[in-house]
Amino acid sequence: MTLPADAADPVFVGGTGRSGTHAMARLLGRHSRYLYVSREIRFHTEKGGLPDLLAGRVSMRRFLRNMRGHWWDRPGPEGVRRGLHGKVEKEAFEAALLEFEGSFDADPTVASRTLMRALLDPLADAKGRATWVEQTPSNVFVAPTLLQIFPQMKMIHMVRDGRDVACSLAARSWGPNSVARGVRWWAKRMRRADAGERGLPADRLLVVNLEDLVERDREGTYGRVLDFLRVEDEPKIRRYFDKKLTPENANIGRWRSDLSEARQRRLTDSYARTLKRLSAAGVSSTPALEAAEGAGPPR
Repeated sequence: MTLPADAADPVFVGGTGRSGTHAMARLLGRHSRYLYVSREIRFHTEKGGLPDLLAGRVSMRRFLRNMRGHWWDRPGPEGVRRGLHGKVEKEAFEAALLEFEGSFDADPTVASRTLMRALLDPLADAKGRATWVEQTPSNVFVAPTLLQIFPQMKMIHMVRDGRDVACSLAARSWGPNSVARGVRWWAKRMRRADAGERGLPADRLLVVNLEDLVERDREGTYGRVLDFLRVEDEPKIRRYFDKKLTPENANIGRWRSDLSEARQRRLTDSYARTLKRLSAAGVSSTPALEAAEGAGPPR
């Protein structure tokens, strides 16, 4: 695949999971510049994927087996199939893998960039978009690798109140089955996100708090996103922002409605301690301690 010299680099959206990554990616997909890749492609972030291959932790043979296996087609919730098979034609997929395997040893970084572009650029081209937005939550964990592959890429790190993340996880079949475990899960992934984003220059990273985007500072946060990406406001993205990105749709404060008053108090106490530990560890995107410590009774 021959890439145009002026090919636009993509936007990656990441976070802990259940933090608003899909909401942000869908929002950007309403802009005329960006295609929203509606499936998490994952092979560029997960164990056994591109980061491990580039670091020599996995063989090419194993990587290709993973590509043709669970990253091509895997089961999802409620029997829905996930993977690249829903986005990419099999012939194009195999051709991209063949070229990747043959060119990797000569220049692993260029080969990795060419593979991702070969799979996703045609989707953007078909819709007349300059580039694409990918939403795998663990994008931020491997931010330095993504910067190596795409030197001009942009990363948006979505941050959400850990109490809401924990309550959202408890309702899922794949996550921690209690709110207390959910907060610990969230904190661990916040540490990983912090380690990843430290490898990015300031002009390549924007941290967006979901509560700011949908409730506390809607216009200011929306404007910062557009400014960060250097794009103009447009009617379609504005309409989506106004109608869809609301506190109700984002389940802001669900920990209050999901839990009794006694459980809310216990959760807020433990959450405040968790935030203090994260802050003491230098996790720069930790939500404000005051939000937890000053939490009152249910609204």
